[in-house]
Amino acid sequence: MLIALLHLKLKELSRKHNVEKAKKLMKMARDRNVKLVVLPSLFPVGNTFEIYSNEKKLRSMVKNLAEKIPGNNTDILINLAMEGEMHVIAGPLLEQAGPKIFLTSLVLSPQGEIIGKYRKVIISDKDIKLGISGGKEPVYTLLDKKYGIISEDDLYSPEISRILSLFGTQAVIGTMKALSNNQEVLKHLAIVRTVENNIPYLIAGEVIEDEEGEIKGSSPTFITTPDNMIYKEAEDSDTILTVESEVLMNGKGKRVNMAMLDSVIGGLCKNYKKLRMENNKKSNSEEEE
Repeated sequence: MLIALLHLKLKELSRKHNVEKAKKLMKMARDRNVKLVVLPSLFPVGNTFEIYSNEKKLRSMVKNLAEKIPGNNTDILINLAMEGEMHVIAGPLLEQAGPKIFLTSLVLSPQGEIIGKYRKVIISDKDIKLGISGGKEPVYTLLDKKYGIISEDDLYSPEISRILSLFGTQAVIGTMKALSNNQEVLKHLAIVRTVENNIPYLIAGEVIEDEEGEIKGSSPTFITTPDNMIYKEAEDSDTILTVESEVLMNGKGKRVNMAMLDSVIGGLCKNYKKLRMENNKKSNSEEEE
């Protein structure tokens, strides 16, 4: 299966402009017989959480953009999948689920059905300040191969990747929010995860520009493999980075020891939750002082 990562230059909060740009690239992808497209973080508005420091403004943006799934943003993605006649992995989106807000990635079929859903587990300090909650567990989707799904800060966590590896995933597909600096670190992190788990990583980044066209932040779009480290990388914005899944994975799969998997997942998740609770208590204590 031919996979395409879209490396888009997104105009912040400009839905129509960004959707039209994605449509053009997806048409190019379809002409190349692409069967799976990966769209960037918070498409179609772009993720500016780590670019700006005005928390009041960002909180307002989160509140305005968060919606139930399905919703307006989901409908945009469904239409893109159906028009392109291909699978789409997109996200995370801001999902309103009762009183909580999650960063949620979706897997869509060519018929426009939501066939997979993943709520980002590892949330950043900025996410927490903006009122965003973390998901419960890693998720994979089964297409021609078994693909693990990650979002943004999940890349910083060896535990998430280890769980996905134990699930028997043959590659990990993820997105990365735009950063104002230190973008190269992301590639080094992906290489480490690739070597640790002996599976390829496909990461879709993005470029964010303001209304005047000034670049405010970015993240790289690239593919890592155990043999080649950086296998491919998008050099220009508004381009398609393609790879054939069979070539990328050499047809290799993994056997899953379910008994060991249950034990490992339980231990990792409990340890992560305990650590998160301790950090939150520490933060609250410091604020009170």
